[in-house]
Amino acid sequence: MNNTTIEMVSYKLKTDASIAQLRETHEGINAFCRSQPGFIYRSLSKDAEDTWHDIVYWQDMNSAKAAADAFMQNETAQHMLRLLDESTLKMRHMQADTEVMSAQC
Repeated sequence: MNNTTIEMVSYKLKTDASIAQLRETHEGINAFCRSQPGFIYRSLSKDAEDTWHDIVYWQDMNSAKAAADAFMQNETAQHMLRLLDESTLKMRHMQADTEVMSAQC
């Protein structure tokens, strides 16, 4: 069994928030993630229903939970959170059952 933990956060933006405002947070959020022990990978995407999916891979559950706590104290994170419709916000941590990467990675 793998220790890799997948953090999945889904949300919609508030009606008065723009994609441009969200994109302004990307550099700071990515820098935050890279600075956290156990960080592996992050991606952000939007589906056809305008729901955003922020997926972060961590080496283990402890790293994921510690980063989640630290995230709440981060200035860029606070700016990002003000853009989100809290009623649509869902966060979950899952243990990877199996993983594979391209040989090119």
